Amino acid sequence: MDEYYHLISALPEPFSEELGKLPDSIAPAVQEIRFRVGQPVLFTVKGKLVKCTDYLPTCRHSAWIGAETLQRCFLHLCHHSAYAYEEELAQGFFTIPGGNRVGVAGTKVQAHFSSITSLNLRVARWVTCHLSTKICQYLSAEKGGLLVAGAPGSGKTTFLRTLVQYLSQTDTIVCVVDERGELMAGGENRLPDMQCDVYTRCTKAEGIDMALRCMNPRFIVCDELGTAKDAAAVEQGIASGALFVASIHCDSPQMLEKRPQLVRLLETGAFSAAIFLAGRTRPGTVAQWVTLS
Repeated sequence: MDEYYHLISALPEPFSEELGKLPDSIAPAVQEIRFRVGQPVLFTVKGKLVKCTDYLPTCRHSAWIGAETLQRCFLHLCHHSAYAYEEELAQGFFTIPGGNRVGVAGTKVQAHFSSITSLNLRVARWVTCHLSTKICQYLSAEKGGLLVAGAPGSGKTTFLRTLVQYLSQTDTIVCVVDERGELMAGGENRLPDMQCDVYTRCTKAEGIDMALRCMNPRFIVCDELGTAKDAAAVEQGIASGALFVASIHCDSPQMLEKRPQLVRLLETGAFSAAIFLAGRTRPGTVAQWVTLS
């Protein structure tokens, strides 16, 4: 059964029932499920929005979402305990079981949303992509870290997951810091066969520190680096001899030198190369290789 149906089951009735009727020939193509006040439920398919009623014409409740209904969906998804997700909500999202990220938009007051106008449920799947011989040889040489860069929706997490899977097939020691529970999402049944140590639901700084103290990793893999704390943790890691494979939000080599947080990350000397992904229309596809040092 596709992961779409597992995510739908987390929604309250009648949405779980209505949206659960999506044909199984279409479900694997749905990347996101979006709720907006005053609009029908929308699916993201191949990077583009599609009304759910295009596939489910008999939907009644999903054809138009009111403000109270959206609030009810939000509370149901966070089990009526928004405070438990306070740290994530301060960044505009929270992650539910299975590694599915729920993006939140609306009126924000400090760490809380006083009103919610949109929810975007990202379907977490164990999806991997192609790795070129050049990338495999680079990793095997163990001469430097690798950055996976791209715009939102370009497949950074998918590509990073593929790198974890590749490294886990070698005889090197790999530690994965999966702060949001998304990187290894959908891979619960695969973990026993993968040679890696996974830290889930801890900050990248905490995970990197624990890996260095206890696991003696050759590679540390992290998703979405970008803060000053992340850079400091990476700096500590390379001082201990670890190599880093990580993703960042950046859609061009030129932007690496324009964003202070990325400049700080590059100054650590942890990364010798970066790959830039093509974008939403070809997620997980490498468009450019850049040598950094």
